[in-house]
Amino acid sequence: MSVSTADARAQHAGSRHLPPATNAAQTPILALENVTKSFGGFVAVRDVSVDFAEGGVYGIIGPNGAGKTTLFNLLSGFLKPTSGRLKHRGDDVTKLSAERIARRGVVRSFQITSIFANLTIAENLVLPIQRREEGGTGFLSRSRWQETHGEEIDDILNQVGIPAEWRDRPANALPYGLKRSLELGISLAARPELLLLDEPTAGMTVQDIKRITDLIGRISAGRTVIVVEHNLGVIADLAKEIVVMQQGQVLTRGPYDAVRRDQRVIDAYLGTRGAHGHA
Repeated sequence: MSVSTADARAQHAGSRHLPPATNAAQTPILALENVTKSFGGFVAVRDVSVDFAEGGVYGIIGPNGAGKTTLFNLLSGFLKPTSGRLKHRGDDVTKLSAERIARRGVVRSFQITSIFANLTIAENLVLPIQRREEGGTGFLSRSRWQETHGEEIDDILNQVGIPAEWRDRPANALPYGLKRSLELGISLAARPELLLLDEPTAGMTVQDIKRITDLIGRISAGRTVIVVEHNLGVIADLAKEIVVMQQGQVLTRGPYDAVRRDQRVIDAYLGTRGAHGHA
């Protein structure tokens, strides 16, 4: 993963251009190139370039107002840049809708649980499967999907730790932690090659945080995962590399142990709370 900001602005902010972390011959799976995002007169992200090599878990952290959520929304195509480009496997996808980007295998999970509470657990999972395979046709045609997709649904439930015998229960009957597990299952049903997770442990108990962290570690096998997360313990456990945002720019990036010792990060973000605090 390589990160850079514009020369003049980086010098003004006390940053520097950062060397690429990926092999120059390797096309990043996802990249922002010189991206700025403004909302009226407010610049949330300023001239940022960041790319992600294929495979493994990456973290995006930063203090409140640093621009990390805006960066995340730009990466997933839910926000369009004011200037600059979004690229997937070298293709310019800046103008594609978030739905079309998802069809390319770049799938995001939302911070707020986004399940259909009045549908069953299985029905929540079959929707992205049908969208993936049939373009949304045959919507919840029970005579078809129970037979055609039942095995895949059971496999996803097993992956996310929801008992298969619960498949016909209403989703709103799940406790909060398992609702977040179901949301991950919904994302997996789209068969993503790149999964973007927005604060996946928000509002969880210590026990659920451990379970979800372990789950993310398991589902990252064979795909790329980018996580925005306030719980630095989760990031320390999961991410092979971290992007630190400050004032709409990339302050630094690197392995967690290196980032947590960076004096600029300590000054801007960690302070005296230590390496395993919350943003």
